[in-house]
Amino acid sequence: MNKKEQVLNTVETMRDEIVSQVAALVRIPSVNPRYPGMDYQKEVGGETACNEQLARAYRAIGCEVDFVEKEKQRANVVGILRGSGGGRSLIYNGHIDVVPIGNPSDWKFQDPFSGKIEDGKLYGRGACDMKGGVVCQLKGIEALVRAGVKLKGDVLLESVVGEETMSHEVGVSAVCEKYRADAAIVSEPTAPPIPLAVVPVTPGLIWFTITCRGKASHASVRSEIVRAGGKGSEIAVNAIEKGVYLLEALRQLEEQWGQSKKHPLFRPGHFTLHPGVITGGPYGVMIPFLISQFCTIEYSVWYPPQEREEDIKKEISEHVAWACQLDPWLRQNPPEIKFNLHWPPAQIPIEHPIVQTCAQAHRQAISPQLADDRELFQAFCAVCDAAFLNMAGIPSVIYGPGSLLQAHAVDEYVYIEELITATKTFALAAMDWCGYD
Repeated sequence: MNKKEQVLNTVETMRDEIVSQVAALVRIPSVNPRYPGMDYQKEVGGETACNEQLARAYRAIGCEVDFVEKEKQRANVVGILRGSGGGRSLIYNGHIDVVPIGNPSDWKFQDPFSGKIEDGKLYGRGACDMKGGVVCQLKGIEALVRAGVKLKGDVLLESVVGEETMSHEVGVSAVCEKYRADAAIVSEPTAPPIPLAVVPVTPGLIWFTITCRGKASHASVRSEIVRAGGKGSEIAVNAIEKGVYLLEALRQLEEQWGQSKKHPLFRPGHFTLHPGVITGGPYGVMIPFLISQFCTIEYSVWYPPQEREEDIKKEISEHVAWACQLDPWLRQNPPEIKFNLHWPPAQIPIEHPIVQTCAQAHRQAISPQLADDRELFQAFCAVCDAAFLNMAGIPSVIYGPGSLLQAHAVDEYVYIEELITATKTFALAAMDWCGYD
């Protein structure tokens, strides 16, 4: 039996431990305290509690452990397994914060943090996104230690905070200021469209707000602003209707993007302008007896990784300006557009060595005889910390158990078999990337 076969067999003997460790981590609530609507003082500390548990596990397999804390009570943890020398270094990265749970009674077992198992699935907030992946990285390296494999290059196990609110400056970017490596694998859930895809690319994300202003009057004068012969804007302007007009204009832009915004790894039509929140009405009293004075629409925009943020913003702004020229009120009273957040895309070539290393390790974890299959390479539908690792000069690929269709959902779960396969992949990828004695 060769070393890789020994490692794969070792992972098989660790099945119950892998599942138990994921469940234990899920049972520690670690909702991001800066998530909108959260009570910061109530939630803060959960991320650190999880990372303290991981630190104990890191030490148990021979890692040096360091906590990186840029924001009080929100500590990142890094476990460093030193190699014998002469090999490439590798970061295994994942985030430990999770999104809010919603209504607890909606959850299976009436417990969002149950960590319970049913029909081959492990349930609980964070099971998929992404405590399962974080534990698989740890257990993959632990399997190497148990099998007597000595890596040549260093492996850095990173569990970071703040990803769910793009607080990278206190999470992954804070860790990058102190620790670097030749490459990284981020264990976000990489389905759909297939489980355990190898993902070298993520889209860019922009959040912007568009606000239309109207002109108030009594609701009974509506006929003046909508009927032939009325005095129109001399009397009043309904801001909500102007907002709907611009919403439709941006929907038309989205349809154009379905043809013009493309990338070979993203399915057609993925790049969109999503109107996620709309508010409007009279100032001060939100009742329908006055003509509405404002309408605000919050958009999330997904754009191709090969395009620039500034070009996307310009395209949106110019399209809105064009639409306003067709409306007499908006021509004289253009809406305010405010760009609130930008999450940069991430992209490295499929041919990059870390992408190929991850892919080959996955194939070997499934079957050593598995033929090359380019369908294994997919795009990540959402955004993640790989963007900030890449920006720090650390080429990064994404691979992990779970599906984005389950992430953030009620009754979030991860398949146990995916946990086992991912653990095998992380073990083999470290062997191939770092080298071993």
